[in-house]
Amino acid sequence: MLACDYTNAILAFVMIMTFVYEFSQRFRLYLKFFLFYAMVMVCSVLCIPFIIWRPGDVTNTLIATFPLRILNPLLGLHWEVHGMEHITVDRPAIVVANHQSSIDFLGMVYMWPMFHKITAIAKKELFYAMPFGLTAWLCGTRFIDRRNPDRAKSSMNAALDYVKEKSAKLWVFPEGTRNMADEMLPFKKGAFHLAIEGQLPILPVVYSSYRGFLSHPYKVFNPGHIIVTCLPPISTEGMDKTDMEDLMEDVRNQMMEVYRRTSSQVHHPWPLAEAVKKHS
Repeated sequence: MLACDYTNAILAFVMIMTFVYEFSQRFRLYLKFFLFYAMVMVCSVLCIPFIIWRPGDVTNTLIATFPLRILNPLLGLHWEVHGMEHITVDRPAIVVANHQSSIDFLGMVYMWPMFHKITAIAKKELFYAMPFGLTAWLCGTRFIDRRNPDRAKSSMNAALDYVKEKSAKLWVFPEGTRNMADEMLPFKKGAFHLAIEGQLPILPVVYSSYRGFLSHPYKVFNPGHIIVTCLPPISTEGMDKTDMEDLMEDVRNQMMEVYRRTSSQVHHPWPLAEAVKKHS
């Protein structure tokens, strides 16, 4: 009898949650982000025994992120990658990508096996988001103290030495913070300084706009289709610091052109405009 009561209670709970999920935009957004962050934390713990023997090894990333790939279908995210041939070449490079949301990380998870050997720059505060920070460090993530310019510069130079030694790629968000506006924010110099200093090519990666399916102000997170475009490498051979401003402008202009074009091409089965209309 008690088991029957528990079963009925569970069924009632599932039915209520299904109803709320279907008709509440706010609940759907919060649930999806909860699943995202909870899964990241759980996987961070579970993978530690398998990667702790090779601390700082970028190939640990393939192990740590493999189970996270299930999040994309669970959250209704479809990633379409163009220009894959530009990122699969085994060479050190600086990858620069536009930064819209924390779900950019799921695009990185989707593409990690294509890069094979790649690490990332992250703000120092993320290291203390345990257990994620520890796992990220074991995977070779380079943490930067942005409030201390001298330490930040030292960390960036160490990251450059690392990617050159390991023939790996280094992923950087040059905008420095999340941005879902029509225009990318002005790029910061760090990634371009590294590319010129190391005479490494820049690999621009452009995510199409999320604004067709994701809105934090309106509490909407619908299924989404994202086009990720990997542009041909941009050589920095023979450049010095006097070329940095022109290089930054050239890379940003190329990325903005692709961002506008691909954002107009994506189709979302549940348009955000309709969700916003219902919200109002």
